[in-house]
Amino acid sequence: MSFAESRAHETQEALTIEGRRRGLVTALRARDGREYPLAVQPQRWMLGSSARCDLVVEDPCVSALHCVLERRPSGTLLVRDKKSRNGTLIDGSVVEAAELQVGSRLAIGRTTLVALAAPDPQGAGALNALRGRDPVFRATVEQAIKAAQTNCNVLIIGETGTGKDLLARVIHEASRRSTDAFVPVNCGAIPRELIGSELFGHEKGSFTGAHADRDGYFVEAHGGTLFLDEIGELPVELQPHLLRVLEGHRVRRIGGSSERVVDVRIVAATNRLEHLGTEASKLRLDLYHRLATVVLMLPPLRERMGDIVELVQSMLAELASEHGERVVSDAAWKALADARWPGNVRELRHAVVRAVALGDSVLEPHHFFTDLRLSWPRALEDVPDSEPLVPYERVLRGAMERAIATHGTIRAAANHLGMPKSTFADRAQKWGLIPRERPRLPPRQREDRGVRRGGDEPTEKIVRAERPAGIDRNAPRD
Repeated sequence: MSFAESRAHETQEALTIEGRRRGLVTALRARDGREYPLAVQPQRWMLGSSARCDLVVEDPCVSALHCVLERRPSGTLLVRDKKSRNGTLIDGSVVEAAELQVGSRLAIGRTTLVALAAPDPQGAGALNALRGRDPVFRATVEQAIKAAQTNCNVLIIGETGTGKDLLARVIHEASRRSTDAFVPVNCGAIPRELIGSELFGHEKGSFTGAHADRDGYFVEAHGGTLFLDEIGELPVELQPHLLRVLEGHRVRRIGGSSERVVDVRIVAATNRLEHLGTEASKLRLDLYHRLATVVLMLPPLRERMGDIVELVQSMLAELASEHGERVVSDAAWKALADARWPGNVRELRHAVVRAVALGDSVLEPHHFFTDLRLSWPRALEDVPDSEPLVPYERVLRGAMERAIATHGTIRAAANHLGMPKSTFADRAQKWGLIPRERPRLPPRQREDRGVRRGGDEPTEKIVRAERPAGIDRNAPRD
C-alpha cells in the first residue's frame, strides 16, 4: 500500500472543493440592508443615481451612470467605472475595471455595497476550507467557534501562512454578525501616513489629497466584524487612538468635529510573538489586553505534518477542474513530508500549484521543489578557502580584485562595481588588493631638489638675501 493510500480513508470526506472567496456574486447589499440581486447568466447592469439605471442608488455623491457591472460567461463579475465624479473603489482601491469577488466592498460615492454569494445548501464556507485533523489544530478551531457565539474581541497568533485570515472569517461566519460585513484590513500594507485615514475616515480638505469625505473601515464594518491583520505593524502613535475607539465605541474622522457610534466586533491577528503581552512588545500592553479577550494559537504546518495528505489532495481537487487530475508519487509524498515548510500552508499551496502547472499526470519531487543552481565568477577560484572570510566577503573580494585588474585605478574599479570610492579603498586596503604607496620625500627635501608639487619640471630655488648689519631700513633712500 502506498503512502497516500494508507491514509485515503481518513481524508476522503474532506475533499469538498471550497475556498475562502469562491462562488459567484449573486447580490450586492448596502449598509441599510437593501439588496440588489444579480442573475448568474451573462448580462450587464448599469449602476448609478439615475432612474434609467438598472440598479438605482439614492446617493447625491453617486453619478447618474456611475459604473457598469458585467457578468462574463465564466460567471465572474466585472466592474467598469464610467468616468464617475468620485471614482469607483473595490476594497479601498480606485479601479477603472476590475473583478468583484465574494466578500469584496464596492464603494461609490458615500455608498458601500458588499458582494454576496448564493447560499450554499451544504453549508460550505471558511470552516470547511480549514483542512486538518491534528488535535491541537482542531481544538483551536473549536475554541474559535465557541468564541464566535459571544461579542468579545479575539486575538489570533500564528506564523505567516498558517491561516489566520481564514480562522477570522470562521469566527465571523459562526457569529450573529454573519449577515453583516466582514472587513479585512492588513495594517502592515497601508502606508504609515494613511493608516489613520483608512481606519477612522477623514473630512474633505483635512489633508492634501482629501478631495471628499470618506468613511473609514470602522464605519464600513458597522454591525459586522473588522479583521485587523498584522496588528503588530500598527504605528505606536496610532495605538492610543485605536484603544479609545475600542473602549468608547465611537470614532471621529480625521479633521472632523463630531464622533460617530460604531458597533464593531474586532478580530486581530499577529505573527510577532516576541515579548507579546509585555512592556517590551511593539503592541502596547493596554491595547493587547483589550484585544486579547480570547487568544487563539494556530500551530505551524511542521507541527501537524499528519495533515499533509489531506491538505495536498484538497488543493489538487480544487485545481482539477482547470488542469485535470494529478497523482502524487510515493517519492513526492516522502519529499513533502520531509520538508520543513517555513511558509506553512501558504508555501505548501504555492508548491502544489507549481507542481500542477509544470508537472505531468504523475507529480514527482522535482515538480514541487525547484533546484536553483547558482554560478559565481571564476575570480572566486583564486581566493583560498583557508582564509577566514565569510562567503559574502569572498564574492566581494573576487569582484574587487577583477575590477582593479581590469580598470587599473581605484576610482574606475569602484565606479564599475557601483561602490563608493572610499568604501572600495578601505576594503581593498584591508584585503591587500592594492600595492603600498611609494615613499615620498619630506616637503623641505622636495623643495631643495627643485621638484614642484604638481609636476616634474625644475624650478628656481628662491634665496632670501640677508640684510647687512648696521643698515636702518627706515632711513630715507637716495
